[in-house]
Amino acid sequence: MASAEQRVRELGLTIPDYSDPPYGLRYGPLKPFHRIGDLLELSGLTPENRAGERLHPGVIGVDVTIGQGYDAARLTAIHALGMIRYAIGSLDNVVSLSRALCFMTCPPGFARLHEVSNGASDLFVEVFGDEIGSLGRASIGATALSRNNCFELWLSLECAPEPAAS
Repeated sequence: MASAEQRVRELGLTIPDYSDPPYGLRYGPLKPFHRIGDLLELSGLTPENRAGERLHPGVIGVDVTIGQGYDAARLTAIHALGMIRYAIGSLDNVVSLSRALCFMTCPPGFARLHEVSNGASDLFVEVFGDEIGSLGRASIGATALSRNNCFELWLSLECAPEPAAS
């Protein structure tokens, strides 16, 4: 299989550059990621572009269809790819995705959360393949997310060891 960076090119994905402007301008002071050895934890990402325009804001099952929620989850996963590049330089430095916490706004009793989260999971498998891109996942319903986003993703992954300092 092609490398993750090659797959991104083949899929025609546009991945945001999180190095400029700095991450977190709309949400206050926060850490975009944290690396502990070979573990990388990303801060929450949403389906909004660098200018702050949101894809399908609102409540899934009320204002937002499941298909639109799936698209928002997929776009959020693309944003996660940008944050991974920012944190470790290249998608080819990902050893394995570990865990995704997928939050979405929905009404009480909404039971199709997994169908929305599949938007992120499917994208990761397309880019990284089954072995690296399959991950453990929780799909969690929420009454509200920041800025009325319909989806938010927290991602944990294993990355290649950092080069030894010389």
